[in-house]
Amino acid sequence: MKLWLPYVLAACVLSAGHTVVAPAMAQSADQGLRIGIMKPEDGAFSILGNQIVNGINMLASSTNLDISEVLIEPDTCDAAGGTDAASAFAEADVDAVIGFLCMESLSAALPILSSEGIPAITLGARAQIIAEDSERNGWLFYRLAPRADDETRMIAQAISTQWHGKPVALVDDGTIYGRELAESVRLMLEEKGLSPIFIDNFRPSQEKQFGLVKRLEKSGATHIFIGGDRQDTATIARDSIASGFNLTFLGGDALKAASSEPDLAEGVLAVTLPEPQYLPSARQAVAQFDSADLSANGYTIPAYAAGQILLAAKAVSIARSVPISQVLKREKFTTAIGMIEFDASGERKDNPFELMVWKDNTFIPANLAARMTPVYSNGENQ
Repeated sequence: MKLWLPYVLAACVLSAGHTVVAPAMAQSADQGLRIGIMKPEDGAFSILGNQIVNGINMLASSTNLDISEVLIEPDTCDAAGGTDAASAFAEADVDAVIGFLCMESLSAALPILSSEGIPAITLGARAQIIAEDSERNGWLFYRLAPRADDETRMIAQAISTQWHGKPVALVDDGTIYGRELAESVRLMLEEKGLSPIFIDNFRPSQEKQFGLVKRLEKSGATHIFIGGDRQDTATIARDSIASGFNLTFLGGDALKAASSEPDLAEGVLAVTLPEPQYLPSARQAVAQFDSADLSANGYTIPAYAAGQILLAAKAVSIARSVPISQVLKREKFTTAIGMIEFDASGERKDNPFELMVWKDNTFIPANLAARMTPVYSNGENQ
């Protein structure tokens, strides 16, 4: 499906200690940003595709620098779909493409787009191999999504800084995700000179986890990292409270899943991505969605930010007569998801994961919770 949309927009870029602001007036049609969107359209994934389009639409309605055309192609999450979409984008001579929630379509599209000088910004694909392939082949790849090991690195950082000197245990549910995450965390802690006092695993999807809780209590560990899903983490935390044990629990991004029974206990920690409404940089964008009575969930704000980056990069590329792809790897961009800078591999230089805490039925930044109240871990200070 091809859909061309005219827009009028604006943006700015921060570079080398100074701000480069795009012209306030609309550019001529031949200078306006021509943007492609890879939009999932099947089943539940169509919601995600709509979020991406909504993000660009809101940016379009709130600014006055020209996006001359938008081409939307379906993301079928397979190689054939990626090839077809990339060919359509190349034929339309777009400046850049955003979306790419699926690894398969992204891998197929990158060689075609790169051969035409068209950069691609993925909002969802996290696999590290795509960045490695891109660097080796010179593909114009950029990632706003976190990379696969960002989660592990932030967990290890949180444990080594927030739990320094505490007796730490690592437990996992035996699944590929849980086992590999816990082992990766252990290895990163080892590099920092830290060792857990207890390592164990548990059987997932059990109604009760008192056996694990007793083993944890016997080990002397008070701070527990769980490589597992939300339901198991909630069950372990509930049973520890019922047993009268004062344990602090930390999980990974899997804890940011749909609510289930039992619910998470107040004070459970997770390394996950913050919701846009808790990002100071997103306040203006979120206010725009609130004013329009529209949701800013999911990929909406990241898409909005991708549009900001491309608008700014286009303005700089015109001013300096250099390709947008060069601008993307040389500049820092002020966006709704914070200051973004890409490294030589097209990865974000920052780690978007944060230490969050479950409070009042939502995850909020742990540093924010600490300012709100000094007590947020099973009724005790960390």
